[in-house]
Amino acid sequence: MSRFFQFSSKSFPLFSRMTTVMRPARRPVPLKVLLSCSTLALATSWVGESAAATQSAPGAQAHAGHAKAAATTQHRAARKHGTGSLSAKDGENVDVHTRRDPFRNQQHVPDSATRITAQELRERNVRQMTDLIRVAPNLTIQPSNGSAGLNFSLRGVGMADLTQNNVPSVMPYLDDVALPVSVMTSGIMFDMDTVTVNPGQSGFTHGQTTTGGEINFHTADPTRTFHAGLTEDIASYGRNRVEGYLSGPIGKSLSYRIAGQSLTGGGFQHNSQGQGFGNADIGALRGKLRWQLDDTTRLDFGGHWTTDQSDAPAGAIMTNSYGISPNTDIMQTNWGLSPQFANMIGVNDKNQKPRENNLSWGANVRFTKDFSWAKLTTLSAYEMLDEHELSDQTNTVGAYGNMYRNNQTNFFSQEIKLSSNNAADRFQWLVGMYYNRGRTSDNFWYDMSTRYAATDKGLYFYKTAYGQEQQTFNQFAQLSYRLIKGLRLIGAISHESDDRRLTNLVGTTYSGAAATKSIAYGSSGALANQFSGRVGLEYQITPQFMTYVDFRRGFKPGGFSANMTSTPEQLRPFKPEQVLSYEGGFKSSFFNDKVQFNAAGFYNDYRDQQMLGSIVVPVYGVQGAYVNAPRSYIYGAEFNTLVRPFRGMTLSQNFGYQHGVYSQYQGVNKSATTALYDQTHQWTAVNTNYNNQSMGLANLTLSGAATYTWKLLKNYQMTFDVDYSYRGAQTQPQYIGMGGYYRAPAYFLVNSFLTFAAPDQHWSVTVYGQNLADRHYWLSGGTQSTFYSVIPGNPRFVGARMNFTY
Repeated sequence: MSRFFQFSSKSFPLFSRMTTVMRPARRPVPLKVLLSCSTLALATSWVGESAAATQSAPGAQAHAGHAKAAATTQHRAARKHGTGSLSAKDGENVDVHTRRDPFRNQQHVPDSATRITAQELRERNVRQMTDLIRVAPNLTIQPSNGSAGLNFSLRGVGMADLTQNNVPSVMPYLDDVALPVSVMTSGIMFDMDTVTVNPGQSGFTHGQTTTGGEINFHTADPTRTFHAGLTEDIASYGRNRVEGYLSGPIGKSLSYRIAGQSLTGGGFQHNSQGQGFGNADIGALRGKLRWQLDDTTRLDFGGHWTTDQSDAPAGAIMTNSYGISPNTDIMQTNWGLSPQFANMIGVNDKNQKPRENNLSWGANVRFTKDFSWAKLTTLSAYEMLDEHELSDQTNTVGAYGNMYRNNQTNFFSQEIKLSSNNAADRFQWLVGMYYNRGRTSDNFWYDMSTRYAATDKGLYFYKTAYGQEQQTFNQFAQLSYRLIKGLRLIGAISHESDDRRLTNLVGTTYSGAAATKSIAYGSSGALANQFSGRVGLEYQITPQFMTYVDFRRGFKPGGFSANMTSTPEQLRPFKPEQVLSYEGGFKSSFFNDKVQFNAAGFYNDYRDQQMLGSIVVPVYGVQGAYVNAPRSYIYGAEFNTLVRPFRGMTLSQNFGYQHGVYSQYQGVNKSATTALYDQTHQWTAVNTNYNNQSMGLANLTLSGAATYTWKLLKNYQMTFDVDYSYRGAQTQPQYIGMGGYYRAPAYFLVNSFLTFAAPDQHWSVTVYGQNLADRHYWLSGGTQSTFYSVIPGNPRFVGARMNFTY
């Protein structure tokens, strides 16, 4: 986004890639004044950016030190020649046109993170979480079987968590605040600054420990000059998105930012009667207040609110054992409620669509203080979710597996850390502590009356009610030392204690409106105390080439299967998982940064992998439950390249490869167990040895784009883009032993856009097409009873976007 600033002797813009436009008011500014001021501003900008990357990238600290020295030298030279200031009485104003590059110094950071700018998010139409898989390699984000909950997996490390009451393997963070329940991420993708997908074990510099990685969402910050923006986006299937923001100063030391969005429509599915389904209905607001107390002290206040009244995710039937015809059209789904169940959960019987009724909000306070010897940061946050979700997990008009969930969850977190403050020092350090406390009250209602019609006269519901209390305490430290010029050794350690209890779980069976059986299972606990660690070495061989190796051990706490509890054995917690990872890579640039090429290879040694498997419960048969696979491994590679062959043209390419194998795992074979029951009428587990079998990961993920911008007339410009994404075939690990019914085919998507913009007038118009070939593909699949269904991805969408800024 283009922005215009003014500066005098008392203020210089701290942004990169500046193009200066001089507008003399009374007399021309001396050339040496302009050169001195512009050079100083650029050098100061580099210092600011490098310092911001210091905590996550010790290797970039030396570059910050060099920039700081250059800025100091330039400032002294300017003062010596009398060019260090522009007097207000001279009447000269200089407008500086800026294009901010938030990732300028990331080529010197020893990691393989995928960093996405706000412009890329906008141009690639990344509107929701599942869109991220089109721009990040080896990333999987899938709807959880008819629920608004999402399952995250990165480099094959992840767990499908239907009940959403366990720690995710890949943790999403919004402005550094953890969102442990994925439903909390609904509606946050607006007014973004950057998104970073960071694979590998984390928790060494902030937050909670994870085994898969993090996705960090950073929203735009308040500005010291007034800015406003409004975007209207309309597309096929009645999809409409409106987004806007206001940002600017309140006083000398206070600034604010308010942003909001409304997303409606877009439902491309239908039922057998032709009734449309899948419309979004999301509204969200976000506010930030920044108070600069003095040159070294700052307070940041943030808050957000989201309401989601969308249709719930729904799928198409692939197979079942009840004689229901599979869907020949992947865009077709069905739904239905029994009147008794609708009355029981207080839902209008005339509106039977699976749908969300969710509200989430949060508030946080950040305090930062720069001392002469260190930087102090504290972050206090509170996040709350009130979820009411009706889903049809069998996608039929009959009551084979309807679910209603009433969930209230809240989290309080507190983080404090202290880090070295001189980027030029050979020795860098960071220490900190993180605390998170969660409280959950959850109710699951299941309607299976059609399934049990022969024995229970069509009236059969089951309710699972429980509470969960959880607290996590993580202490961490990271040190790095520059051994020789360009060579830096990094070490980190963390200790995390996680204590969680499933309290007062009660399972109740209903026949009609009457409870026929109620069993109190009491409480169950899980406690984990483990260390994680990291050792790394980076070497900046030349200013254009750096390489690194990294070894990490991470762990994730255990948890519970908390739905459809029929026996006490189902309450036994599954064990924590550990991952030992080995990674090596390099980052390079050539021809004055016109070509960038980065690559990395990795190997994950997985211990006690947490996964959704199956157990056999007497009377009820095979039930889904979280289990541990003792040993497995995953290996792969990633690379990305960026080429700017000539002015206006940009070519980019991401590549991801991953392959996972079970080394030791015996699991319940659902198909064989069900077949044995049909013969004996007794539920007996049939186990299958899956040693040396593939996990079924999507082996290959690719994405790329070609973008060209050129001037049109004097004050206008055009931008044309063609981009694509490819995802290989996938069999979900949780469907091991289900007869091979579910295997998501590979798919290839092509998108394009054309933008006509007037940068000086601050407006643009874009026409775009997504999935231009109208490919039909699956995002995910799920099972309930013997129904196997898949959730489709977006078909072709054609739209237009109008953007106005001030």
